[in-house]
Amino acid sequence: MSVDTTRRARLAAGALSLTVVAALIALPAGPVSALPSTSASSVAAPEPVEASEDEAAVKAAHLGVPVEVAALRGESSDVFVTPDGQLEAREYLRPIRTRLSGTWQPIDTTLAATGDGMVAPKAATVGLGFSGGGDKPLVELSQAGRRLALSWPDPLPQPRLEGDTATYPDVLPGVDLRMTAQEDGYSQILVVKSAAAAADARLAGLRLGMAADGMTVKETATGGLSVTDNGSGGTVFEAAQPLMWDSSAGPAKTPRTDGQPGAGAGGLAAGGLGAGESGKLAAVEVDVPAGGGELTLKPDLGVLRGPGTVYPVFIDPQWYTPKATAWTMASKYWASSPQWKFNGKPDAGLGYCGWEYCQPYDTKRLFYRLPTSRFAGKTIL
Repeated sequence: MSVDTTRRARLAAGALSLTVVAALIALPAGPVSALPSTSASSVAAPEPVEASEDEAAVKAAHLGVPVEVAALRGESSDVFVTPDGQLEAREYLRPIRTRLSGTWQPIDTTLAATGDGMVAPKAATVGLGFSGGGDKPLVELSQAGRRLALSWPDPLPQPRLEGDTATYPDVLPGVDLRMTAQEDGYSQILVVKSAAAAADARLAGLRLGMAADGMTVKETATGGLSVTDNGSGGTVFEAAQPLMWDSSAGPAKTPRTDGQPGAGAGGLAAGGLGAGESGKLAAVEVDVPAGGGELTLKPDLGVLRGPGTVYPVFIDPQWYTPKATAWTMASKYWASSPQWKFNGKPDAGLGYCGWEYCQPYDTKRLFYRLPTSRFAGKTIL
């Protein structure tokens, strides 16, 4: 397998659409080659498509460019025939399309009202809905005939919709709630805007109602959650351990010598600071009682209310459907806080970091897991 990381590793940190390219033998044309490719989100113009391998091979040879084989499309993969008659597979970390009414449709996480008091993305690989306000569940997830629902303790205000995000203002005094639709799940971010807001006793143990009929919710060894089907035992939904962080920027470990300023809160857009760039980062405990029916989030009080905390503080649990793909980031600066399936900014990057958009003199490493069973028996260059 050939992995092209020269351009797309930085994109992977935010859009998570890193493309792994593997050329594999399937046509009787001889050896194969791996060609560079771009992520789905950065393609400038549509690439040629044909229904079958044979049709794609003819067009590729005629046009001199790779041609996609529509019959081999998947939620997270494409297959192309190259001009020399060989196959090129592209694997994406997250789904780029989903089946709707029997046809493939591009993922579209733009939220819109559904008419039943909920708001939902236009096209995702998981059934997903957020509350339209009032007593509706905060979020509903459905997959393979199973439904998980979480409810806010009080009636919710009508959300403000902006693209893939629904913002519920002042769900607690001085605390906003942002729900963001993703391709195969969602992210839930509590924005604690001031020290006065952080002092609310309810934030020390935030209790959400939970309904998971026919499933069992368990805490994992890594501090996250898994939801398994009571019949098959298979995992239907999962959540990594939630993280929380404040709006400070961590001090440089070594004074800069290049005349450039270090990271500072003044240069950060409001609400835009990622977990990996914060001066304070901690895990959030999760607790599920034996009988189920409730999920409790227990923020780190040192980050929430401690001396030196810079507001707003962000608390970020997220749920998704399990996939064969996975990713994480390890940072030298935050060595004890790997960010499993992180949802960072597009410029999170990797390698040595010595500029203002991340912790000075940090080193970041990105790790990816992708399925390879489809390549069994193939010759790969």
